[in-house]
Amino acid sequence: MPGAIVHRSLPLRVDFEEPGVTLRPLLAKPVFIAWPEVEFVCLTPTMERHPEGWREKTYTFLPKGFRSTLESSGQLYVELVVKDRRPLLARTEGAWTRLWLTGRLRPMTDAWDAWKVDQSLVSLDVYRHRLSAPLDELLDLLARHCRFDLVVHDF
Repeated sequence: MPGAIVHRSLPLRVDFEEPGVTLRPLLAKPVFIAWPEVEFVCLTPTMERHPEGWREKTYTFLPKGFRSTLESSGQLYVELVVKDRRPLLARTEGAWTRLWLTGRLRPMTDAWDAWKVDQSLVSLDVYRHRLSAPLDELLDLLARHCRFDLVVHDF
């Protein structure tokens, strides 16, 4: 496995490494999130580990011809739930970077729709063809450091 699994896109480069994930936005300073700061990770579509590698979880309620974003365009939504956003914001340098990060961190709510101002969600659109390593290596890295869970959006 390389030192970092890099996802390159124009507005944001993301480095996935053993210590954590580094967000490198265009025109702002890098933001590092250590794996212990991540509560859990949500993957859409849901992925499962099999002996031969990672596969998309199949659901019986989906129509036969259904094609997920991963199958059709190679896109995987990776959502990191940060345990506490305050230390992350406190160590972020530069007003532009802090403003960018504040816009990226979306506050979470609990089962009773009460705001959890300390917990935040960071959404990343990851495309298979923009990764510097196979998708299985990224998923193995995430599985080593985080638990997978579900984020329910109520917009």
